[in-house]
Amino acid sequence: GQSNELLDELFEEPATTLEQAAYLVLTAAGRIPDDSSPADAAAALAAQGWTVPERSADEPLTLGEYSYLLMQAFELNGGLMYRIFPGPRYAGRELAYLQLIKGNISPYRTFSGEEAIGILGRLMEWKEEQS
Repeated sequence: GQSNELLDELFEEPATTLEQAAYLVLTAAGRIPDDSSPADAAAALAAQGWTVPERSADEPLTLGEYSYLLMQAFELNGGLMYRIFPGPRYAGRELAYLQLIKGNISPYRTFSGEEAIGILGRLMEWKEEQS
């Protein structure tokens, strides 16, 4: 129920916020329950021990930051540059290399909720194919 409402809301968003991205990524990775709120998800990010963007929960993320959250949540190793310099820039490049990001691959741009859901869906399909 709640997750469907949140997804419908997210489809309408022109820019994905930290709490929306946290909710998508953490629920998809099975790290928080589906009935958590986006605010709970943003709070749970700190508890993960990951490098997360320093901003308020309602500020938009960049595509690189979202990519980096995905890399950490799904424990992806990445390529050589990502392993040497883990962070948003090379996480975005890694997901673009895997063809999970379509169109403009700049890690510094914001992205829509629909795009966030699409990238996550392609990542989950890719992970399934790898196992």
